[in-house]
Amino acid sequence: MLCSLAVAATSVTPALAMDYEAKPVNWVLQAPVRLLGAVNAGIWCGAINAPIDDGYHGFLKGTTHVAGKFGDEKGAGQIAMAVPIGGSTGLVLGSLYGVHHGWWHGVAYGWKKPFSRWSYMTSEEK
Repeated sequence: MLCSLAVAATSVTPALAMDYEAKPVNWVLQAPVRLLGAVNAGIWCGAINAPIDDGYHGFLKGTTHVAGKFGDEKGAGQIAMAVPIGGSTGLVLGSLYGVHHGWWHGVAYGWKKPFSRWSYMTSEEK
């Protein structure tokens, strides 16, 4: 009876084995390169590229918004008064958003296309 239980238990083990067809060896070989590309691009975009880009655009949006509240978005006096208030706030908030946005953009594109130019740029691929 014990022998028949042991044989029955071992007959199920091939069904529990890893299916090599479902997870190709090619994916296992590409995973370390993709991981390195994703981390590298995430650090680059999150620390350098996106904070500069989003900070610049936040500066422009903040300045334009506050100048519009002062009366004229394109007036020289309104823009000069809006830069210290809206521009500096937009620069800080845009840079903070850029850190978050750049990290996730770099990780996503760095995994799909490791070490490609699109994984290091936050502009959209055409």
